[in-house]
Amino acid sequence: MALTAVNIDFDPKTLTAPAAKPFTLGFDNQDPAPHDVVIKGADGAAVFTGDVVTGPKAVVYDVPALPAGTYSFVCSIHPNMQGTITAQ
Repeated sequence: MALTAVNIDFDPKTLTAPAAKPFTLGFDNQDPAPHDVVIKGADGAAVFTGDVVTGPKAVVYDVPALPAGTYSFVCSIHPNMQGTITAQ
C-alpha cells in the first residue's frame, strides 16, 4: 500500500491493511518539510512509529501485524495530518 504526504496533508486519508499479517507501507514525502507516520490504536497509544522523512523522499516502512480493527494514523510533527487504516 502507498501513502503520500503533499501540501502538509496525507493522500489518501483511508487505507486498508491485512489483519494479523505484517505489511509494507510505501511513504512518499513530496513536501520539503519533515513528516512521519504514527499508527495509533483505539486507545490512542502508538502501535507503529515510522522514521521521520524529510522530503522530497520516499521510503518503505515495515509495519508489524495489526489485529483486525480500525486505527488512526497521524504525522507526529503536523498533527493536523490524519487518516484511518482498517485492518481486515
